[in-house]
Amino acid sequence: MRPESVWAGRLACRGLRGSLSLVTGAISGLKLILLFALLAGCGGDPGLREPPPEQLLAQAHASPVLGPDSQFTGSPYADVGLDGLFPARMPNDCSVAVLESGEDSFAIRMATLRNARKSIRIQALLFKGDESGLRIAELLKQKRAEGLDVRVIVDAFSNPWLQTQWMLFDLKQHGIEVEGYEALALQWINEVAVPHLTPHYNSSGLDNRYHEKMWIIDGETDHAIAVTGGLNIGNEYFRVDPEDPDAYWRDQDVVLKGTVIQDLVAAFDRNFDHFVDIKHSRGILNTNLYWDATRQVMGATGKVPVPYSTRPDLVERVAALEARQPPLDFHPARCRFIQSRPRLRETYIQQAYLKMIEHAKEEILIANAYFVATPSVSLALEDAARRCVSINIISNSPETNDLPEISMVGRGHYKTLLEINAKPEVEACDNPAAGIRIWEWVGQAAHESARSQGTMHSKFAVVDSRRSLVGSYNLDPRSERLNSESAIVFEQEELAGRLRRLFLESDLVYSREISLQQAREFEDPQDIVYRFRGTIGKYFEEEL
Repeated sequence: MRPESVWAGRLACRGLRGSLSLVTGAISGLKLILLFALLAGCGGDPGLREPPPEQLLAQAHASPVLGPDSQFTGSPYADVGLDGLFPARMPNDCSVAVLESGEDSFAIRMATLRNARKSIRIQALLFKGDESGLRIAELLKQKRAEGLDVRVIVDAFSNPWLQTQWMLFDLKQHGIEVEGYEALALQWINEVAVPHLTPHYNSSGLDNRYHEKMWIIDGETDHAIAVTGGLNIGNEYFRVDPEDPDAYWRDQDVVLKGTVIQDLVAAFDRNFDHFVDIKHSRGILNTNLYWDATRQVMGATGKVPVPYSTRPDLVERVAALEARQPPLDFHPARCRFIQSRPRLRETYIQQAYLKMIEHAKEEILIANAYFVATPSVSLALEDAARRCVSINIISNSPETNDLPEISMVGRGHYKTLLEINAKPEVEACDNPAAGIRIWEWVGQAAHESARSQGTMHSKFAVVDSRRSLVGSYNLDPRSERLNSESAIVFEQEELAGRLRRLFLESDLVYSREISLQQAREFEDPQDIVYRFRGTIGKYFEEEL
């Protein structure tokens, strides 16, 4: 049981995923009562209930993902509308490079950070105070001392570890604004919405979490560069310790250049403003004002010394990763950066996925860490299978999922998806690969004697070897209806080919295919502990 999962569950509704990990062992009656009491107030906004899946598919069919803005459905709030949708960019405004591993992502991130000259914007759900996170924090303080504008956003309830909290405090005392953090773990203050003062007030707003991942360097300049995708900041994402399979994750990032970075900057800045502007945020006060006064005092008295505990071997490994120089193979591509903010009732990434699936003609590849098929996604995949499209989906097994109950709930949808393959229209397809195949990541290749990989945390899709989506968005109810998410969609054959090769030649090697018989057994498991855990997870499926 991962401690961060449990803590996240105890601290906020967002952490219900972690709270479910409590059932993996013996649960006292008191703990179970407290868990249900916590989750009782976590229901989503009733106004967020989506239209029927058939209507969503009809809308998706109207135009491709890089089509006109007018073919997307915007926020129902009159003061938001389609303003949250970024435009499709032409190849001269967008260049993309695909990264192959977390090691590559760390090396590129550090190189861009060292070369930063004007500004640094970082957003992640997690920014952990471990060996890799502390090295990043060290450089951030150095860049702030050089006069750069350095800003960070983390999720307020997802970084509870004491050393992480001290690291974030240290960033703040060195003049770096960190939204989603306050001293003494009081960041919840900024999460309390004020009726009649906060626009778009939602009484269950604590369940709207901040799951985006953006790393933007010198975003206002003509040499701007950005990294985006699925990686948070922490050792497991950057694969710092290959000796620990549980903390050696598979994830996917891309690097961006060009005018499209203006869209990432706009997304980050409006997220940041959401926290600091009391007139437009959910918070009851702007605590940055108190930090300004605190820093003035520290200027006279000196900063608080912050000691850290690290492993020397992992510090050396981080230094070795930072010294790497992985090649970046940029290709101009049509692209669109997409942000979805469910607190404003935006569903742009859901719409992007449905458009990509609906317009697929030959092949769909989906790698998604927490796959819990929602009605619209299920219907879109089944519809594509009937059109003779070959569909392969990889998600985690319970053994590799850091939150195994999600995989147990996701398995409850496998049978319906796989049964489509027996439909007459699918069996009559000329394409022998037509239909849906589901694979579970087990982190162990056939030639290995033991598991060598941890959680598969990727969130990407490739359609017809041409169009790709990479981002923070999970194909589950939480990303669809609750979490703020972002993704980049791009159309370019060589880039799609690289992601396709990673999927087919690497990811499938560490996965096992699920048969229809297995899917049927998942619906009626014999193991009593598994059944109990799955039942608890199913009860809260709309929150997963």
